[in-house]
Amino acid sequence: MAVCLEFLEETGVVIRPSGISGVYYNERLHVLSVVFHAEYVSGEITIQPEEILEAKFLNLDDTNMDEYIKRPQVKSRTLDAMNADRSVPYETWDLNPPRCKLLSRMDVERLEAKHAFLLTGAPRIGKTTMIKQLINAIGPDLCGGFYTEEITNSSERIGFKCVSVRGESVEIAHIENPSSTRIGRYGMDVEAFEDFAVKILENALSSKKIIVIDEIGLMQMLSASFQKIVQEIITGPRIVLGTIPLESHPEIDIIKYRKEVRILSVNAFNRDTISETLLKDIVKALEGE
Repeated sequence: MAVCLEFLEETGVVIRPSGISGVYYNERLHVLSVVFHAEYVSGEITIQPEEILEAKFLNLDDTNMDEYIKRPQVKSRTLDAMNADRSVPYETWDLNPPRCKLLSRMDVERLEAKHAFLLTGAPRIGKTTMIKQLINAIGPDLCGGFYTEEITNSSERIGFKCVSVRGESVEIAHIENPSSTRIGRYGMDVEAFEDFAVKILENALSSKKIIVIDEIGLMQMLSASFQKIVQEIITGPRIVLGTIPLESHPEIDIIKYRKEVRILSVNAFNRDTISETLLKDIVKALEGE
């Protein structure tokens, strides 16, 4: 909990620790340092200038590490974290006498259980485009589900439609929709969405290895039946490829924090490379079925 709070206070980003890659001792200063593996959950970088000078996401490797890491001991620890095949389990205990209580535990079993890969990031950063590219790379025959596309006129976005992997579509929101159920300026057709998307997901569960859910968003979560089937899919054995918003939302946050879920943050720096890494992870998950 302490590392999560410290990270949030200094960067504005919520993380989920998943293990420890190393423990290091500075003999001269008598300082013990612990390096955590963690996953992005939500938030955008907002630094506290009185605490740190700069924070940003980087794709570090042997070719650019010296540009960003100048101290040899930090470089050594970073390499350990990057090269670690497994994380060391760790536990948190309440040891206030006379009570001894295990508060939490993270271990390798949780890391290996992940089969739901959810992209997050700012609007129009390219998440749906990446989903489509991954479907084509994996093979459309292995995938079922839907993605969400914008409806535009000549100058602006005026609505959204839900499109199945096979190509069928239905309009789910529009600025001219008179529905009293609204997200921003869009009237939402919850019934049309349920009739279309829930049926598609049910069919995918019975016949496909990869379930596409783009997106698990504020509009979609207006449907109770959609919420129910998403929980069923996430906790089931199928591989899930989807998107989820950065914003906090009670039901969406429950999904973000599930042990089966891996959140991948898409930004301007990594959107051209993250797809390749994710493709490898999905192929590996398919091979492990």
